[in-house]
Amino acid sequence: MTRKLEEEFNLPPLEEVTDTENVPTVAETNDVIEETQDALSVSEKINLAFKEIKGLEDHEGEMNDIAKKAIESYEQLMQLGMNVSDMAAGKVFAEASNMLKIALDASDAKTKAKLQQIDLMLKKARIDKFSDKGSGESEGVAATVFDRNNLLKIIKGENDKK
Repeated sequence: MTRKLEEEFNLPPLEEVTDTENVPTVAETNDVIEETQDALSVSEKINLAFKEIKGLEDHEGEMNDIAKKAIESYEQLMQLGMNVSDMAAGKVFAEASNMLKIALDASDAKTKAKLQQIDLMLKKARIDKFSDKGSGESEGVAATVFDRNNLLKIIKGENDKK
C-alpha cells in the first residue's frame, strides 16, 4: 500500500527519505547556528541604531495605520463589489485594487525610510572615518610618488633578491 501511495502522490521511495547520509553532523549544525546568531546580532544592532533616530518610529506607526486602513477599505469594497450589479462592480473593484496599492505604497515608504537611514548612517561613518574631525588623531596614509622608471627598478631589485 505504501508504494501505491508513493506513486499516487509522486513521492520518493521511503528508503531514500529515511537515508541517514543526508543528516547534517553536529559540527555543521553548530556552524549554521553560529551564522544565524551572527546575522541576528547584526539585525539587532541595526534595530537599536534605528531607536536612536527621532521621528522614524512615528513615521513607521503612521504608515502602519495607513496600510491597515487601506486594507480594511479594500475588504469592504470587495464585499460591496460582490453585492452590486455587474455594471457597477468594475468601478468598485478598481477602487479596491487602488486601496491595495495604497497599502503597498505605505509599506514601501516604511522600508524606504529605513534604507535611507541606513545609507545615511553608512555615509556618516565613512566621513567620520576619513576625516580628522571624528577622532582628533590623524590616521592618514603617507603616499610616495614614483615615476615609471623608479618603479621598474624597485620591482627588478625585488625579483633579483628572490
